Amino acid sequence: MKRASRALLVVGALILLAPPAAAQESDVSHEVRAGDTLWDLAARYLSDPFRWPEIYSLNPGIVEDPHWIFPGELLQLPGAKTARAVASREAAAAGPGEDAAVAAQRSTARPAQEVRRTTANERAGEYPEGSIFRRDPNAPDFGALSLAEAEPHPVVSRSDFYGASLLTDRETMPMAGSTERVVAEKPLDLKLPTAARPYQEVVIRLDTPGVEVGDHLQAVRWGRRVKDSGHVLQSMAHLQVTRVYTDSVRAEVVSIFGDYQVGDPVIAAGAFTVEPGIRAEPEAAGPIGRVVGYEVEQTLLGTGEKLFIDLGTVDGVKTGDEFVVFSASELHPDEARIDDRLATVRVVRATETTATAMVIELRDAGMRPGVPVRRVGRMPL
Repeated sequence: MKRASRALLVVGALILLAPPAAAQESDVSHEVRAGDTLWDLAARYLSDPFRWPEIYSLNPGIVEDPHWIFPGELLQLPGAKTARAVASREAAAAGPGEDAAVAAQRSTARPAQEVRRTTANERAGEYPEGSIFRRDPNAPDFGALSLAEAEPHPVVSRSDFYGASLLTDRETMPMAGSTERVVAEKPLDLKLPTAARPYQEVVIRLDTPGVEVGDHLQAVRWGRRVKDSGHVLQSMAHLQVTRVYTDSVRAEVVSIFGDYQVGDPVIAAGAFTVEPGIRAEPEAAGPIGRVVGYEVEQTLLGTGEKLFIDLGTVDGVKTGDEFVVFSASELHPDEARIDDRLATVRVVRATETTATAMVIELRDAGMRPGVPVRRVGRMPL
């Protein structure tokens, strides 16, 4: 009697531990209808659209490209939900007199204009039109990057040319005029500074005749004096003349380099003529000069910063010429080895007697004004 009771207890315990048949997960299948996607099916059957790869991996012989499934295909689905649960949800979503299957299609199908018709080739198992797998392997790869195919750039950019400060004589530097006003400035009558912005137009009062439409102007502002070499003339903006009047012109603000405001003087900037792909040619015995100052007064210099040298257009210096800088202890810079240079600089703008050069290579950041320079690269004539 005791053995029979124990046997009944063991059987009862096993029955309690076994999950009910209704709660067991079982695989279900789905016949694809127009407008179905793996994303929609995963959201519908698995409650998570991001689980679409599970359906894709479960049907390797049916779904060749996960971007495309076609009406009539029978897909096996993971058993995360029973077909009965899904059918119940669809029946609840159906309206009065509406079939559950119709309600399911209404909830998952895309708009009619987005339904894509299949072709005979696709039904035969080939990749659909537009698929990356049907791309011609011999077609050119427009996504490949090649430096050789890029268009050449000028060795000095237009921005560096018009944005460079100049070292010149304040008493003899000719001024073309001054900024009178910004066209349509302060449209809301706000009390803001009379500053100009790119693409705005300004009115320039002329001090000298001869300015024409298309001419380039440069709004400037005087800076500090550099010993006996002159004053720094800072560039505020690059302008281009759009209209000419009797005693004034209207110009468009092409670029802003500083706090350009009404009242700033304007000079003739000249045209930017550096052609793309043209570089300085090596020069064995170029002119000798010296560094007379930096664009920004500082102790250490870095690449991209600018300095002034005491050679200009009267010495044959042009935009794009390259100079090397030597140590102050170098007694014969004309005979010095290029390997002993402290830095390499490139001329971005030149006046008659001075040139503004940008540091393109730096070996010693602590060089001081007064060090010698020698031209080693000359732009073609």
